[in-house]
Amino acid sequence: MFKAMLLGLSLTLFFPLEILAQEGKRPATVLLITARQLEDAWKPFAEWKTQHGKSTKIITIDEIDEQFQAESIQEKIRLCVRQHITQEGSKWVILGGDCQRDGNGLVPGGHTTVHRQEPNGIPTDIVYLSETNWDADGDGVYGEWKDDRQAIRYPDGTIGLGRIPVRTADDVAAFTDKVIAYESRYPTSDFARTMVYTCTDTPAYPKVRNSWDGYLSKAWKAGTVRRFFSAETPWDKPGDPGSYDLSPANLVSLINEGSTGKLHIHGHGHLPAWVLEGERFTAQHVAQLKNDGAYPLITTVSCNTGEFDSPQDPSIVEQMIRRRKGGSVAVVAPVRTGKAHFHSPSDFRFMVTQGKLDGTTQTMTRYWSNGLGDELTTGESMMKAKAQMATDAENSPGYHLCVCELNLLGDPTLDMRSQTPTTPILQGLNSFTAGPQMVQINTGAPNSKVCFWQEDKLYSIVDTDDKGIAQAQVNLAPGSLSIAIFGKSLNSVQKTIEVQPSGDA
Repeated sequence: MFKAMLLGLSLTLFFPLEILAQEGKRPATVLLITARQLEDAWKPFAEWKTQHGKSTKIITIDEIDEQFQAESIQEKIRLCVRQHITQEGSKWVILGGDCQRDGNGLVPGGHTTVHRQEPNGIPTDIVYLSETNWDADGDGVYGEWKDDRQAIRYPDGTIGLGRIPVRTADDVAAFTDKVIAYESRYPTSDFARTMVYTCTDTPAYPKVRNSWDGYLSKAWKAGTVRRFFSAETPWDKPGDPGSYDLSPANLVSLINEGSTGKLHIHGHGHLPAWVLEGERFTAQHVAQLKNDGAYPLITTVSCNTGEFDSPQDPSIVEQMIRRRKGGSVAVVAPVRTGKAHFHSPSDFRFMVTQGKLDGTTQTMTRYWSNGLGDELTTGESMMKAKAQMATDAENSPGYHLCVCELNLLGDPTLDMRSQTPTTPILQGLNSFTAGPQMVQINTGAPNSKVCFWQEDKLYSIVDTDDKGIAQAQVNLAPGSLSIAIFGKSLNSVQKTIEVQPSGDA
């Protein structure tokens, strides 16, 4: 574990409470739950996050199984998560592995929620955040909308949650490289500010338009929109609407060109594919993606595209997540059928004629609005969207299903990049001498953060002032010191500096 060696005065002046060591231990700001066989593979990811202000603790399913008492592994995971939230201040939870049905796989899915519209049940990861176990009547059948409602607690939006559905150490390494690229060399073009909606389903055109016109455009004023519909695109021939096909080849080109940082895919699909205009977007098209460093965030309503517990692996979304140097780092998708949920069947007519948002499209729209309008991370945005749907879910079994089946697959700690990022500076620091000292850094990035890290000797984070200057009183040990500058709308910069022994050492 990591111990803080900071001068007491500096703790009061410079360091926010959430990153202070508790009882001599580095806080678990991010809790990463994974399988024993992937533990070592996740360490570079955890180190990167820790050096960038999100101190990450890895715990394995085997350790959880040994340390917590409950009748199922899912309940043990829930107890573990709750302990870290309440006692260690964890703000994000990452489920770092794929799963199989009925509590099996590398990182088991949350209790299987039973719903008459989904006979196979729904692996419900949000149960892991809940203060209660979703089984009010104690019959071992979880998440029944009527019988268990007293024990159902939906996310409150304060904790970010996401599943990274990897299976191998190579998957983890590839994903880690993509996250580092997303956080350190995100494109400085209009990539961040461009949103593309695709849609192949004519009756859905009004609501997909309304998602932007009525909601997201008002929350995210810096953004611009392009509509890639079957009937119209920005690339059509003059006087020939829809002449540019919404085809797999053209979607591959859109992603590889690095022209959009936000993408919503609306239309039909199934486990291994998105159904586009007359063709399916499948594994062969994912293999053509070469968008290294320009990874769009994606949402999709397409049925079963996010089915991370299927015996048939991978789903199309899992392929996008696992693709090395291509694809995406975070996708919101349904684990089951992604139905258009309404309180009244008559609302379907208003969806087609007036663009009324169904529960699934509303959730996606709120996810984007929360992240881009309020500058929340991917996981925070998704859990806040679920919190905003809680009243609907309490009053409708369909909306309950909606809240349960939509998941963030990817890294929940990511800035959603509402603006084009800038890059801070880190110059003039070549070496230090061991011992207590005041360190001052001019980053050129006002109101950013600077992290100082020396393995098990030092972990501290300071804020820069309105001139981009950071000061910290630290006690350096001989060896190497890692310094990282990061923050909202920044590409992070990192440097390792040697710390020489003091002359009287």
